[in-house]
Amino acid sequence: MEKYNETLHDLTWPELLQQVSAIISRDAKTLESNVNYYMKLFNDSNSDKTQLNKLFEKLQLDKLRYAYFSELFIRLDEHNYKVMIMSLESCIQQETEIQNRKPKDWTATISFENGQIKIYFMALSYYQ
Repeated sequence: MEKYNETLHDLTWPELLQQVSAIISRDAKTLESNVNYYMKLFNDSNSDKTQLNKLFEKLQLDKLRYAYFSELFIRLDEHNYKVMIMSLESCIQQETEIQNRKPKDWTATISFENGQIKIYFMALSYYQ
């Protein structure tokens, strides 16, 4: 069984994506099992039609939710977004180490220069 970390704020972006990937993978297997169960009931002439309809509605919602979260995950896992988010995390970490306190408010500019993503970071205030 996979181990899920309960302190999500401590995870780096790649670690968080790895955890989400594991959960989506598990949900895909569960969804497949539930669809197979539904098909078994559907082909059984003695099945309760009300229960079958409820199960169908639940499966439709589960499939829709799976499709949305999978698409969101795929988009977040896109290389440029990963680089931008990891760079921002790195800037916040560096600023925390330099100032010995974490920035509370900050601004960042992300630009694409000469084929590279550049991050310009400035802390505005700090947690006390």
